[in-house]
Amino acid sequence: MIRRIQFVSDQLVLQIIAGKKIASVVTLDKVNVDENEFNHALVVGEYYDVYDSKLMKRCTLRITAMELCIWRDISERLWRGESNTSAEEFRKDHENYFNKPSDDFEFIAYYFHLVE
Repeated sequence: MIRRIQFVSDQLVLQIIAGKKIASVVTLDKVNVDENEFNHALVVGEYYDVYDSKLMKRCTLRITAMELCIWRDISERLWRGESNTSAEEFRKDHENYFNKPSDDFEFIAYYFHLVE
């Protein structure tokens, strides 16, 4: 079974297709649940068809790793995978997404590679 996933903007989908984005993030409460038919639970080793805002399939990716992260200590692997130039830029880009998190805020980073 190929699962489905959407990203918050079509720009992020274009970054995946271009090979610039190889990581993303999700809150702890959303990683293990199917949110809807276009956002399935995240599982390492599984394949996901990526859909844009118009529900058109744009590409397929495979999740290769997941890790627990903390806001005060963003790894280089994550900020680079998210196409940022620093941990500070990552925090700025994700502050609203995570609703202005505290330094102790935990979340999941997941890494993937483009399949098609």
